[in-house]
Amino acid sequence: MKVATCKVSANTCTEIEYKDNPLQTDNQTVSKGFWFLNRLQNPEYDTGLKPVPLRSCLLHHNGAVSSHWIVKTKPKWYTDLLQTDFDRNTGEILAQSVYRTDCLTQGNNRKIKAVNRFCEHFKDPYKYKQVSLFFYTFTIANQAKVTIRDCFKAFQKRLKRRNINLHGYVWILEVSDDLHVHYHALVATDRINCRGSKLPDYLKLNDVWGANCQVQFIRKSVRYYLATYFTKNKNRIVGKRQFGLKLPKLDRLDTKKTSNFILSGER
Repeated sequence: MKVATCKVSANTCTEIEYKDNPLQTDNQTVSKGFWFLNRLQNPEYDTGLKPVPLRSCLLHHNGAVSSHWIVKTKPKWYTDLLQTDFDRNTGEILAQSVYRTDCLTQGNNRKIKAVNRFCEHFKDPYKYKQVSLFFYTFTIANQAKVTIRDCFKAFQKRLKRRNINLHGYVWILEVSDDLHVHYHALVATDRINCRGSKLPDYLKLNDVWGANCQVQFIRKSVRYYLATYFTKNKNRIVGKRQFGLKLPKLDRLDTKKTSNFILSGER
């Protein structure tokens, strides 16, 4: 992201000089507004496209016509927004600048919002020990036996056989700079009490995923995992979903509630 001062007309801006740091202020009466200026195509986009080979079973699951995924490491589009800092009390315009963002940054922001929704939803149930939360890392996704969606379907059936409900999850697809494709996921289930530090085997999904799958109890704040593991880079796979979110659905006809945590249905 970059910011620039510029001369502004009705629909365009000129004499743009981009800087690395936006205007910062501690004045609590100052608000920021953004208006669209223009959209520019990145001429270096094609040089940032990198192929990642797929395992044959993933070709079958996806009905793919190609033997690889295409990772885009450079944004295709840049968007310039007019940023206006104004005093909320007087309406006075204090400063104007151009804020540049791109399609990769915008996609990353959507992933962060999905993780935040999950964290906010399960914050109180986790605090009052109504659910257990787990953090998963699914490695080498391009060499896995199944898709992430089918993996969670199998996991839900496995838990159901043990009378354990899977209440929700959020997964994020990430591609490192060395093109390691992997998923991070937060999962909420019924409260599971484990003795010692060893997790039950039914929580381990290596056999379903077909590659190394790491799992751990969440013992710190859920947002710690957001800051530490999630959304560390902006690389994306062309034509593939970058995140998935599943939360319990509020059933207004269900009057049986457990500590205000609705367990009926999912979306």
